Amino acid sequence: MWSDVVTQTLASPGEAPPTAPRQRAGAGLGAAARRLFIQWGILPVLLLALIATFASIEPRFLSEANLTNVARQLSFLGIIALGQMLYLVTRHYDLSNGACVALSSIVGAMVMTSVAKSGSTGTAILLGCLAGIAVGLVVGVVNAVLIAVFKISAFMVTLGTASAATGTALLLSGGTPVVGLPPEFARQFGTSMVLGIPFPTFVMILALLAAYVFLNWTRLGRQAYAVGGNESAAYQSGVNVRRTLLTVMIVGSLLAALVGLMLTARMSTGEANVGVQYPLQSIIAAVLGGVSLDGGEGRVAGVLMGALFLVLLSNGMDLIRVQSYVQDILLGALLVTALLVDRLRKRMRLT
Repeated sequence: MWSDVVTQTLASPGEAPPTAPRQRAGAGLGAAARRLFIQWGILPVLLLALIATFASIEPRFLSEANLTNVARQLSFLGIIALGQMLYLVTRHYDLSNGACVALSSIVGAMVMTSVAKSGSTGTAILLGCLAGIAVGLVVGVVNAVLIAVFKISAFMVTLGTASAATGTALLLSGGTPVVGLPPEFARQFGTSMVLGIPFPTFVMILALLAAYVFLNWTRLGRQAYAVGGNESAAYQSGVNVRRTLLTVMIVGSLLAALVGLMLTARMSTGEANVGVQYPLQSIIAAVLGGVSLDGGEGRVAGVLMGALFLVLLSNGMDLIRVQSYVQDILLGALLVTALLVDRLRKRMRLT
């Protein structure tokens, strides 16, 4: 103790005490942790903890077969969450993506089975895919026009289109699966591998790269962030708000239709009840990944991490046989947690 007193006494007035470097190091670590939290939230920590927990409980969790299955499941949710991100970046959200998945599945499957009876398999697959994509185009246009032009709440618009699309899918299919699809469709687009990667995962990678380039390297992508951050300021700066919203929302719904076709290939049937979980899951994945509900903020990498977390969580709970009801409880808790973290990140950014 006396040595510390002597040391401090002999130190010059402008000289920091010996503990200052240690304090500065601690402050530096605290600032780095703060920046990491503001940028990514708690998702990296949750993801590492999740992997470590399930790997220690269930040896099959990190097996090659299970990881391949995770990659396929990630493909569908990853693309859906990417489309949700495009809505959220502009300060809106999409509750119709699950219904769009179902309707594109039914329409695409019905066209394929109808054309395959009288035409070639290739023509049937092509026309079926075009019909499914057209569903996404129609849903996206309806959402975008009502939201961007008529200024109706995105919640009410997408809730309405979701109900209409689901009802249309059930009406067309009669509530039963559409079977009899060309086997080549399921083989080529559902179970095939591209460069050693499952085809759906390969499509997701292309979609992620395209979204990254669009949002970060194009004028329209930067305008989407500007519209979400402050629509009035963006308009006064010369941004065509309507065109930006139309483009972003149509692309988001087209991605949902793409997922509908890929799921149809995976199941080899058209289902009117597929995709009901995607509105909630896509919002959770996007918000966990750092996409702000207040618009103007979000990263493609964060959305991918959020989707990966949800898929790994569901997969791990299935392996250890956790009841589906418990999984629903955890999803709800995750949504609340994501909203809380989003609010905390905003407060820390302002302070």
